[in-house]
Amino acid sequence: MHFIKFIKEHKILRSFRLRIFLIILLTGLCALGFMRRVLTADAVNMAIESREAEMMTRLRIMADRIGNSIFMQDTTEGTYAADLMLLSGVFDSRIIAADSELKIVYDTGHYLISDVAVKAFRDGAVSGYDKEAGLIEIAIPVTVYDSDLKADITEGVLVAAASPEKILRDVAEKERRSVIIEILAIVLLTGVAAAVASVVVRPFDKVTGAIRSAASFDDSTPAVSDYKETEEIVEAFNEMRTQMKALDQSRQEFVGNVSHELKTPMASIKVLADSINMQSDAPVEVYRDFMKDISEEIDRENNIISDLLALVKMDKGVGALNIENKNINMLLENIIRRLGPLAKKNEVDIVFESIGQVDADVDETKISSAFMNLIENGIKYNKKPGWVRVKLDADHRFFTVTVSDSGMGIPEESLPHI
Repeated sequence: MHFIKFIKEHKILRSFRLRIFLIILLTGLCALGFMRRVLTADAVNMAIESREAEMMTRLRIMADRIGNSIFMQDTTEGTYAADLMLLSGVFDSRIIAADSELKIVYDTGHYLISDVAVKAFRDGAVSGYDKEAGLIEIAIPVTVYDSDLKADITEGVLVAAASPEKILRDVAEKERRSVIIEILAIVLLTGVAAAVASVVVRPFDKVTGAIRSAASFDDSTPAVSDYKETEEIVEAFNEMRTQMKALDQSRQEFVGNVSHELKTPMASIKVLADSINMQSDAPVEVYRDFMKDISEEIDRENNIISDLLALVKMDKGVGALNIENKNINMLLENIIRRLGPLAKKNEVDIVFESIGQVDADVDETKISSAFMNLIENGIKYNKKPGWVRVKLDADHRFFTVTVSDSGMGIPEESLPHI
């Protein structure tokens, strides 16, 4: 747990590149160590076995030569003693010749008859490595053909005992050389691991760079298809960026809507307040009507704020509707009456036309804002003197409200945005 916490606290240790580098490096080092151990053990065994085979061959040749002579009876016969001495020097060993009673007849050095000599009489040529004694021992029976028995009989044995020290020194020297090679291999492995880690992580670096360059919400679409994983990461980022663009656009629209929705009631309240201030001698009933209108505008402003807050909490494009059955005639008349002072100030006459009473299921706050915006715009963007006509019509299913005015109208290039 402490090790995992330590890694989490150190950013460099959480690097994907570093982890790949360490995995490759450690794997290579383990492989090198295993190979070195196996090869070292095999080198010693192979060297000893090679020396045994070579000594066995040369000693067998000498045994065959001695078997065809009287060396076992007379060691001064021929050059066999000198040949055995030379062979002893070649293999850095001691060689003895013993007769059939295991009596030593010739010895290149001090040596005691071992078990291999006895086995050679019984089993034939014998070789082995005695780790405790530290000797390579080889015994070759010396046979002679008996014409009476018509068979080879063993008249003695040649025994060679060699120390493996020279072999071990040669193996140790090779090991020292192998250490140098291993160090070079580790250096090379480190470079390869760093290069491979860099190549493996490079697509992820490209993903990071592509994401950073695209973070400014420009129109470029990053694409890194080196790996399936990087391609999926970029696709997920592009989807997220699309959603964020839509969210940013929604936020801008929301800010614009808030500004517009809240500004309209405030403008109406200001017009009503200014109208009251301009009528210093107005009767109390007029003041009450104006204050009632101001109170209703404040209530409408509170409803708009509540709707906007609900819209933010829902994190959707539309909020919940509060549907009630309302008299549309009365709703329009109240709006026109509230906008009366603004129309009078701008020298605009408001005419309301209706075919009869219209009742409908609507969200009063939202539809009042829509009607208020249309009629107020008709008043603001008009000529002096001018007029605004509000017409209410209905059939058996729907009702329509038409607002027309004598103003400048909407520019043709702005019509697609309506």
